[in-house]
Amino acid sequence: MYRKLGFTLTEVLITLGIIGVVAAITMPNLIAAHKAKRLRSQFLKSYSTIQQVFKQMEADDVSTDPSTYPARTMYKTFMKYLQAPFDCQADGTKLSKRVVPCYKATSKDDNSYKTFDGKSNIDYWWFDDGQILLPDGTLIMFENSINAKQLWVFVDLNGFNTPPNRLGYDLFTFEFLDGELRPMGDIQTKYNDKEKYCNPKSSEKLNGIACASEAKNNTDYFKQIVKAFK
Repeated sequence: MYRKLGFTLTEVLITLGIIGVVAAITMPNLIAAHKAKRLRSQFLKSYSTIQQVFKQMEADDVSTDPSTYPARTMYKTFMKYLQAPFDCQADGTKLSKRVVPCYKATSKDDNSYKTFDGKSNIDYWWFDDGQILLPDGTLIMFENSINAKQLWVFVDLNGFNTPPNRLGYDLFTFEFLDGELRPMGDIQTKYNDKEKYCNPKSSEKLNGIACASEAKNNTDYFKQIVKAFK
């Protein structure tokens, strides 16, 4: 006589229920951790790429001073040092529609980039001095005020077609200063008050612009913002 061993339907259902509960608890955390890791990796890669281009330009005795170029043309020289870039133009007005993750920067564009808290739009003219799309989806945008002698580089880590398009989350700012690319928020940069410019409770017009420094120096930064804004 042999006795058949097995599980009853009730036992199977209970087991599946337990597995489902555990998955429901752990999966959101795993997804958030993966997203944070990917954002940090994209951030560091973009920072390194832009930094290397400026160094190579200087090594080739190519000017990194925007005042030596006709208006809205410096980015074209910068673009020559990148592999397989797509020219998104300067102000985006030549883009009839968004067939690629470029930012069509016009004053009538309601789908604008947002501040850190997501409540306010960022003026389009911060991004109208040239846009470059990289093969991995990264969007590089320039603000080079000749009168103020400043050169800022905005980086959308995942392109304009991928939300949230928010300063301090997937959009970060770097300032090219004294021959060095510095994350905005560093003490030498123009916007270094993080209470005003990297604070989800702040209502400053450019809130989030100083978060690049935090993103670079704080290894848990992306974990924190993904958790805070999920």
